[in-house]
Amino acid sequence: MVISNRGDNTVSLMDAEKIKVRSTIPVCQQPEDIAILPDNSKAFVACAGSAQVASIDLKSDKLLALLDVGKTPVNLAVKPDGGELIVCNFDSNNISIIETTTNEVGGSYLIGTRPARGIVTADNSRLYVSNFGSNNVAVYDIDLGKVIASLPVGSHPDGLALSQSENYLLVLNSQSGDITVIQKRKPSKLEPSEYALLTMIPVGLQPNNIVVKSFVIAKSEK
Repeated sequence: MVISNRGDNTVSLMDAEKIKVRSTIPVCQQPEDIAILPDNSKAFVACAGSAQVASIDLKSDKLLALLDVGKTPVNLAVKPDGGELIVCNFDSNNISIIETTTNEVGGSYLIGTRPARGIVTADNSRLYVSNFGSNNVAVYDIDLGKVIASLPVGSHPDGLALSQSENYLLVLNSQSGDITVIQKRKPSKLEPSEYALLTMIPVGLQPNNIVVKSFVIAKSEK
C-alpha cells in the first residue's frame, strides 16, 4: 500500500499483510494523487505544491527522482501497458508525459483550462481529460500527440469513468451536480461525429469521483 501524507510531505509504504508501515519516504510538497505501474515496480506521486512528481522504487523503498512537471499536478493516469504516465497540471492548462522506465519527462501539451482528471483507453491510444475550467472533455490521441476532439459537458467536470466496453464515457460535473454520458460510435454520413451526448443524469451536490463496475445503456423501443 502507498499512502501520500500531504501534511508532512512524505509517502508511507505499508505492508498490507502485516498491516504495518515498512517505510516513510520524504518526497515533495503536498503529495496527493498516486499511480502504481501494472507490474508493481514503481509508484509515482503528484506533488501539487511543488510542480513535481516523485518516482519511488517499490522493491527497494527508495526515492528514485523528483520530476519537474507543470503547475499544480493533481492527477496521474498510467497507460495500461505501463510505458507512460500522464500528469494533469491544473494551473498550467496542460499535461506532462513521463517515460516510466527512464523517469524522463517527454513533453508537455496544452489540453484545456484546468485539467482535473485523465483516463487512458485499454488499447493505450486515447486519453480523456476533464477540463474543470472550460467545461469540456478533451480527447487526446496519444500516438498523434494532439487533441482531436473537445466534448462539451456540464459545469466544472471532474471525475471520469469508462464503461467496460469503453463505448461510454461518464463525466462527473461538480458544480452542476450531474453526470454527462457520452457515447463513442462509428461515424457515418448522417452522424459524422465519433462522439454523441446521450444524457445528463442529476446526482448529489458537488460529485467528485466515480467508479464503474458494469452497466448497460437501454435502447428505446421506439
